[in-house]
Amino acid sequence: MDGEELTEQETALYDRQIRVWGADAQRRLSKAHILVSGLKGTVAEFCKNIVLAGVGSLTLIDDRPVTEESLSANFLIAPDENVFSGKSLAELCCDSLKDFNPMVRVSVEKGDLSSFGGDFYNKFDVVVVSYCSLTAKKSINEKCRKLSKRVAFYTVDCRDSCGEIFVDLQNFTYSKKKLDETVECQLQYPSFEDAIAVPWKSLPKRMSKLYFAMRVVEMFEEAEGRNPGQTSIDDLPKVLKLRKEVLEKHSLNESLIPASLLERLVAGTREFPPVCAIIGGILGQEVIKAISGKGDPFKNFFFFDATDGKGVMEDISSDLISN
Repeated sequence: MDGEELTEQETALYDRQIRVWGADAQRRLSKAHILVSGLKGTVAEFCKNIVLAGVGSLTLIDDRPVTEESLSANFLIAPDENVFSGKSLAELCCDSLKDFNPMVRVSVEKGDLSSFGGDFYNKFDVVVVSYCSLTAKKSINEKCRKLSKRVAFYTVDCRDSCGEIFVDLQNFTYSKKKLDETVECQLQYPSFEDAIAVPWKSLPKRMSKLYFAMRVVEMFEEAEGRNPGQTSIDDLPKVLKLRKEVLEKHSLNESLIPASLLERLVAGTREFPPVCAIIGGILGQEVIKAISGKGDPFKNFFFFDATDGKGVMEDISSDLISN
């Protein structure tokens, strides 16, 4: 992402944020290429934030048509059937995002993200996926990790009033201010597959219950061949049965995953716009950190639950197995 300096027009447009994170960080942003798949409400918020921040380009993938559910949380889609008739979610969001910042190149790529080869991902610096199956998350993350350059990988999911972000920055070096000096730090990240493979018994006792609940729902959707979020209250008995089986396998008590939490995740598949704004804002902040190399990034999960208003970061890696 090294290269040309900011143009006079960019310097004028981004003057306020340059004063916050500096010209070098803004230059890195303006050269960054971001790929986003799964344009639900949370991702729409993220896209708006990152376009306003002034990234170089944003590529959108989501061939799905507009539904009543997408209209309820995705503010990028105009509630006018004459506007969205015949267009995909990606095409509609692309049209809206171009208006936010004409200096950012916003485009649409058609197709199934998991079917693309490694060369496709090599064009990007950041990959963000949502509305994505468990298998697809693992596959896309692995393709990014096999590239000769570092590609930051994120997954984001929002169900009911809960949200989850996963981060893989591989071997990441960044700077942060400590007292009056700037120090260089380094973090090593596991892949999504390696992170969720860490035995639950080895995780801290105060680990967010959302982590376990999201994994159970994810396993259920995978086993049933469902798309993410394609569940209802009728599925709760099967999900509770799976919870019992999974917790017995890990020799853990059922109280680890409250039935009430699973019920919210299974029945409340629609996103809450206020939660979308929070999670989308936080994700935007994290991606800016990854591109600029400034500030402490999340490692490697973040959870938010609007019922208590708390956001929690959890570090889940194989290092925990020996502890």
